[in-house]
Amino acid sequence: MKNNRLGNEAHDSTEELVKAAETATKQPFIKSAAFKCVTALLTVLLICGVFLTIMNGLLAVSPEERFERAIMKIYGKSVPATAVAVEDYNSNATINEAYKMGDGNYLVKSTGKGGFSGGTVTCWVVIEVKGGAISGVGKVIIDSNVGQSYINYINDKFLTAFTTNYEDGAYFTPAEGFIKTGATMSATAICNAVNGALDFVNAKFGNIKTEGEKLLESIQKVYGETQISVYGTDADGNEKLITAEDETVTSFISTPIINSTVTVSTMYKVRYTDGDKQIEHLLVTSTGKGGYEKGTVTCLTIATVENGAVAKIYKVTITENEKQSFIGKIDWLDKFSGLDISEGLVFTPTGDFLTTGATMSSTAICNAVNGAVDYLKALTLEGGNENE
Repeated sequence: MKNNRLGNEAHDSTEELVKAAETATKQPFIKSAAFKCVTALLTVLLICGVFLTIMNGLLAVSPEERFERAIMKIYGKSVPATAVAVEDYNSNATINEAYKMGDGNYLVKSTGKGGFSGGTVTCWVVIEVKGGAISGVGKVIIDSNVGQSYINYINDKFLTAFTTNYEDGAYFTPAEGFIKTGATMSATAICNAVNGALDFVNAKFGNIKTEGEKLLESIQKVYGETQISVYGTDADGNEKLITAEDETVTSFISTPIINSTVTVSTMYKVRYTDGDKQIEHLLVTSTGKGGYEKGTVTCLTIATVENGAVAKIYKVTITENEKQSFIGKIDWLDKFSGLDISEGLVFTPTGDFLTTGATMSSTAICNAVNGAVDYLKALTLEGGNENE
């Protein structure tokens, strides 16, 4: 009997434990510890979300407020402004906003392309107007940038140079003294932003430049005060005098000549009178490869023509570059001048044709000039060029 009683008690205890376990496992989730943790987490997230929404509303800056801040930074006071429709007139820049200011000038927000790694720089540009035409660049300030690691290298002195160096019909490039060492491509993007703003305002007055005018001005800068005539070809390939009225221009090279080290893209002729002597030059634009970070340097190589044949290098100038941070250190381009264009003429980045610390830029320049020289050596002036 005793054994039976103990057995019954043990059985009852087991049933109670089982029932307790079942009760525990069947407890509603809403009362569980897991639910309490999830609820606490959601509450925290909700509170944070509400807080961030409130702060975002309090701290958000409207487009109008951003514009007013730009006005204050530029003018130092509030100035009446009327928005005008925007349109791009330059493939190297995008016009984001534009305003006709109370003082008669234009304020243009322009994004210049061509920065480091394909990035951009956006600037506010004041274009001064007088007598229905552009009279100067009043001020340039940087608004923002994309991917420009060294944008802090661009200082106020660089930006004020647009004002101090403005001339009628100005078209700014880093090669014309706007280089800030270590930020050449950011400088290029800024120049493109300013050029885009100038083209936009010029178009407002019907003063947008033709391709002929741009080409003539860029070449005239090389020759200074010397009055020159520039020749290209017409649609049929016949030699043609280029004028400022030409909407398009065509060089003697119909298709770019490309190899592993260089691309030769254009050739024009220049003629002028020196006393009683008629001077003729050939101008070849070529882009040398092999620069820093696989970048390039584009050069204009000018050669003299004597007795119907290409004779000597007259001058070499750099017109643009890609990714060459130390291009401003190149100071030996005059070493090319006067050299005979002979069969064995080849340039390498050594001796007079090398800048220590800019070896790869020097390489690209040598490649550019070699490509131009090879083109000129193969040139038969009476019958054209075997590469055309």
